[in-house]
Amino acid sequence: MKEISGRAFAERFALNPLGFAWLLGAGASATAGIPTGYQMIQEFRTRLFASESGISLREIDPADPVWQSRIDLHHDRKGVLPRKGDPSEYSRAFEALYPTPEDRRLFIRNQVSKGSPSLGHKVLGSLLAARKTPCVFTTNFDALVESAATIASQLLPASERGTPTLAAIDNAARAETCLRESEWPLIVKLHGDYQSVELKNTDQELAQQDAQLRLVLTQSLQRFGLVVVGYSGRDDSVMQALSAVLRSPMHYPKGIYWLCRDADSLLPAVRELLEQAELAQVDVHLVKGTTFDELCGDIADVTELPVPLVRHVFGERSTATVAQVPLQRQAALRAPVLRLSAMPLIEMPTSARRIALNSNAGIADIRALLKQAGLRATVGQAGGPGVLAAFGDDAALEKALAPLGAKLTGEVALDIARDSWAKGVIYDALVRALCRELPLFARLHGRGHSLSVSRPNSELPREQAQARRELLSRLKTAYGSELTGPVPGTSGKYSEGLSIRLEQADDRWWAVFEPATFIDLDHRTPDSDPARANAEWRKAEDWRRERWVQKYNHRWSAILDAWVELLTHAQGPRRSAYGLAAETGIDAVFELGAKTARSRPAHDHDFFHVQRGQR
Repeated sequence: MKEISGRAFAERFALNPLGFAWLLGAGASATAGIPTGYQMIQEFRTRLFASESGISLREIDPADPVWQSRIDLHHDRKGVLPRKGDPSEYSRAFEALYPTPEDRRLFIRNQVSKGSPSLGHKVLGSLLAARKTPCVFTTNFDALVESAATIASQLLPASERGTPTLAAIDNAARAETCLRESEWPLIVKLHGDYQSVELKNTDQELAQQDAQLRLVLTQSLQRFGLVVVGYSGRDDSVMQALSAVLRSPMHYPKGIYWLCRDADSLLPAVRELLEQAELAQVDVHLVKGTTFDELCGDIADVTELPVPLVRHVFGERSTATVAQVPLQRQAALRAPVLRLSAMPLIEMPTSARRIALNSNAGIADIRALLKQAGLRATVGQAGGPGVLAAFGDDAALEKALAPLGAKLTGEVALDIARDSWAKGVIYDALVRALCRELPLFARLHGRGHSLSVSRPNSELPREQAQARRELLSRLKTAYGSELTGPVPGTSGKYSEGLSIRLEQADDRWWAVFEPATFIDLDHRTPDSDPARANAEWRKAEDWRRERWVQKYNHRWSAILDAWVELLTHAQGPRRSAYGLAAETGIDAVFELGAKTARSRPAHDHDFFHVQRGQR
């Protein structure tokens, strides 16, 4: 399973914040002062021990290992509660201590009253208020998310604020209406609200999870990716709903990002879900080494938010004082020189077509209409629903999006340094421009921004097949092998390619590319054997690792040269995404510099004078 840092995910999230739904569990409220599921299990076990043994609760220190061992031994001998770590442990202990639903409801109400919104809730509430995230699902009973959203919305003008619709078990129809009419933002309390008459807590109660809420969850995740925070996966009702999404034609289009301490901490049910998602070609990542507050802090730092909400999240910051500091440096060395895999972007689009919609349809719905019309175009939401930035044929775009009331309304400026949505539009257009009229394939769905060599078509006319071979000849020589083909010992196929990202340095933008070998395994058939599929994935990964381990500096340099030549010389350095005729629409035109960036040290060091082999 792939891993990603919190900061790296924040950068990815900022490109398309409206592409993700959130699922919050008890862990998301830990820093807000509300006990986690694990903490409540410990409390239940301790209280039961005190009650059954006749020992005063005040005498017990549950943090003391001696007391922990004694409590565990008591419950193991009694045999009423499952062993520690069992998925049903929370439910069984809660029901044993508080047998009636009313008692459990009063306990939950007392617990949630202890909390106040943390930084993570403030950021998430601000995203909801600014219409920067469509929906939040939570198994928690507390009102922290909706409280944070209410506070944040009051800081915005009435015309700009997003007021979330709140749906719980006793008003589930609200959520269904929002889903049907794409009325975002939406907050769904899957297990109920602490003020609800009914709460879902025990296994029996969770087995009766409201069907409407499950439907909203599954159908939402056919439109959005999923960010999971603080959720253990202990209740089958939610886990079954998450699994059901994989059986639909569209599932998790922006991937699954599961916040966790490490892979070993995941329950078997969660691990199984994520493995099945990978087999279904979902982009699955574990977000490690960060908390809910840290993750949301990173998101707020890189995501465009209205100024009042920035101040709300971070507080008033003091003005920095600039002072001259003398630097101790020596004359720059002529060597060593480090070659960077970055090409300068000499030209890129500064504006796109502005399209106004009379609908708040999500980007997935919009792209579905374009696909239905057979139209190749690049679209992105210009800061929120209802307004699009697009590259493509004007008439064709207006016709394809007519069901959404599309009207061409001039142009919209693209500032990728300021607007994350603009950067996302530029990313998509750049990859398409690089692939156009070359034997390359754009990978834009669930795999970031990348391209790979397209597999040869045996039905190509002889002249076209020969032209393809000539275009790829230097690249093939650089790799020293075929650029596409089967992965030995598996049913998978590979293709060489590049992952691409945009970076700003030295007062200009650069297209930074990294060679990569993409492997496609198809185990989506109903009779697929999960064990066999996992074995194939491991074998394919081992093969890919072995393929690259022998590619030393000279081989890397040749590969970079070959890619640069293909992308800048084969069809010229000036590339357009669609090759539109004049006056038919706005095309995305890029010009890449043919020389990659290089760097040399600005100071001397003994390390640079050590001969090869001495270290």
